[in-house]
Amino acid sequence: MDVLISKILTAIVLFLLTIICSFIPYFMVLRGSRSIVSARQRDGVIAYLNCLAGGVFLGTLLMHILTEGSEQFDKYKETVELNTEYPLFNLFVAGGFFMVALVELFVHAQLHHHQPRTYDNCDDSHTVVHGTVGEVVHPSSQDLMTQSERLMGGSYGAIGATENGHKNASVTQSQVGIVGYQASAGQKSETVEILPRPPSPAHHEIQGHHPAGVRAFLLLVALSFHTIFDGLAVGLQDNTSEVWSVFAAITVHKSIIAFCLGLELFQSNMEKPWKAAAWLTFFGLMSPLGIGIGVGLTSGQIDHSAELLASSVLQGIAGGTFLYVTFLEILCMHIGHHSTGNFFYVFFALVGFVIMASTRLLDHDHDHDN
Repeated sequence: MDVLISKILTAIVLFLLTIICSFIPYFMVLRGSRSIVSARQRDGVIAYLNCLAGGVFLGTLLMHILTEGSEQFDKYKETVELNTEYPLFNLFVAGGFFMVALVELFVHAQLHHHQPRTYDNCDDSHTVVHGTVGEVVHPSSQDLMTQSERLMGGSYGAIGATENGHKNASVTQSQVGIVGYQASAGQKSETVEILPRPPSPAHHEIQGHHPAGVRAFLLLVALSFHTIFDGLAVGLQDNTSEVWSVFAAITVHKSIIAFCLGLELFQSNMEKPWKAAAWLTFFGLMSPLGIGIGVGLTSGQIDHSAELLASSVLQGIAGGTFLYVTFLEILCMHIGHHSTGNFFYVFFALVGFVIMASTRLLDHDHDHDN
């Protein structure tokens, strides 16, 4: 079989495989489970899958991106005879980390600037006063805290209820660390005070709907860079057996990454899944793009040192993105002093890391054979 035909076939297979694996979370978890299991069970499954995805992204960072990028930069230093022990590649990683931090800070600032601080005539199913005038219903602490968190997005405030049964909520931030609830009906007036609690992971997702979309988009960009280089490895091969060998080595971890990315994108676009589908289609095209670039490099006269430098810089920036999103956006929701301390969260994250560490063995065996 001709080498070019082999590369075209691998590009088509990688695209289809990426689309199939990335759409599995939508049909199996986010959509199909709605009519089978309760919302609480579905949220639990998604939390475990998030931890699995966090472990996969951690493994991708430590076992693939940082390792491959560092090796390419070492080759670049040898090519241009750059003799320095200064960890320049780590600067690229740090640059990617702080770039993502600044982008997310800007997004949060814009959302906070355009978000109103007062909520009037809030429609909610939890009516605090109903029936005849003078009948007061005492809400449970759970309902009260949920209502306050929904209105304030994690801050603490006071909710007032009028006697006609419709809440006219004026929410103000509290500096004393308690939530005050006052329901007045006729001459009766009672106040219930409860202590604050840290936001749960589920609440974090509700509060951070737009930031979660930014997180998923940043993951998409970082993974797209990484996937281009995977395709580039296929496109640079000069015989048929090597093309299919490299293809087999990257197929496993590409499928796992596509599944985890699909989970993140569909979660952040639950109301508009077509957006996630469009981004995943874009992601699926990255491997064929990398293969095409590799074909162009093998048939053209491209400076090898410039290729190594560009590859290592982009890998470093992608590594910094993974570093930020994996620890500060995904794993911190379920693992850490703010989490519920569920052992299985850590276990699923460990499983995800072990999976990616195992795929690295396949890549290492392939490099050793070469």
